[in-house]
Amino acid sequence: MLSYRDLIKYFGFSLFDKEFQLFLTNNFSDLSGYNILESNYITSDKTGVELGFTNSEVVYDDDDNVLFKKGNPIFSHFAIYPESLTIINDLPFDASFSDKRLEIKNKAGKPTQMKEGYADFLNKSFLVDNYKLDDAVITFDYDVEKQTINFIQVRANKLVEHLKL
Repeated sequence: MLSYRDLIKYFGFSLFDKEFQLFLTNNFSDLSGYNILESNYITSDKTGVELGFTNSEVVYDDDDNVLFKKGNPIFSHFAIYPESLTIINDLPFDASFSDKRLEIKNKAGKPTQMKEGYADFLNKSFLVDNYKLDDAVITFDYDVEKQTINFIQVRANKLVEHLKL
């Protein structure tokens, strides 16, 4: 079993780093391949963990789906879902997926940033609370009506420029 902190230790590592590859091999048996033309994540269907990468060196045309330069994917964020509890046994702020938003606020305190609204591209309402914890940002994504956790994202604040707090 892993703690979310075990994943944070690898923030900033290249996907191709031998130590990071060993960690992935030892902990995930079914990771998808990395294909920036499809997604900046590699995923484990078995554990529900999504590992995200920032790749500022990549050059591609997403309209024509053509890759010109692979770049260097750097591990920068991950998402945990309820099924991830098969491998992750320690969540930020001692949270539980059965916690409602008020319980998370009681455990974690006032969010650094709260966002609520409607996402046209998703065709649904959203509600997220962001907490800054050292150089990491912990995001709780909630079901708007039930106020329950959909997923938890953890990201390196310095590495995910467009979401920096």
